[in-house]
Amino acid sequence: MIYFYNMKKNNYLLLLSPLCLYFLLLCCSACTTAKKLTLMDDLQPDETIKGQHPAPVYHIKPKDNLYVSISTPDLDLSKMTDPTGNGATLAMAYEGPASRAVNGNIVDVDGNINLPMLGKVSVAGLTITQTEDTIRAIAKQYLKEATIKVRLLSFKITVLGEAKLPGIYYNYNDYITVLDAISLAEGTTDYVKLTNVLVLRPTRGGTKTYSLNLNSKAFLKSDAYYLQPDDVVILQPGKNKGLQQKLPAVGIVVGSISALLLLLNYLR
Repeated sequence: MIYFYNMKKNNYLLLLSPLCLYFLLLCCSACTTAKKLTLMDDLQPDETIKGQHPAPVYHIKPKDNLYVSISTPDLDLSKMTDPTGNGATLAMAYEGPASRAVNGNIVDVDGNINLPMLGKVSVAGLTITQTEDTIRAIAKQYLKEATIKVRLLSFKITVLGEAKLPGIYYNYNDYITVLDAISLAEGTTDYVKLTNVLVLRPTRGGTKTYSLNLNSKAFLKSDAYYLQPDDVVILQPGKNKGLQQKLPAVGIVVGSISALLLLLNYLR
């Protein structure tokens, strides 16, 4: 009787071992993920963070691509100064890199853009607002009641890695933050390592790299918090990504083994 009891007890232990191992792996993986997915975990309610860099104001450079709209009450004149022909097709005319390149105004190596009717206008080193003022002053010599609108078409950033929708994104404002970029990519996956988000920034001397810890509010003071054109944001995976991805397959294997052991035990 004692012999059969020990056999039965050993069989139960044999059945429970793979299940216990799977449960342990599941717990370890889940705990690690939950801890790493919190943005600015040390941020307190009603807290004022000091020491942040002010939002940058972009200055136009050679090779930039600008959208320039010069509109007047005279529709015929507006068509001559607007490559889209009319405002209704504006979105279609600048949708996609190819359309922006064709319909935009490239700043040449001397810092000029060439506009219909107005000719060459020097814009390098100017802000978007200053460029609008400069074009408006020139347009007054030829056009009445001209409305000028300028936007930067070539401010692009790239989001790679553990983003839900990695890719290239265009920004039409003066600045964009790393949080904005992640939001454009529809957030992060459950495998992201927020303690080491990389930002790659091309410079004349080479590519400069930044490491941001998004679990801490300190990253708000980083030089890379505000992104620059052509920056690349890399969301790296955590160490537990491989384990989490394998857990469903491990669960199937463990379940199959347990079922097989149960069947063999029953047949005995």
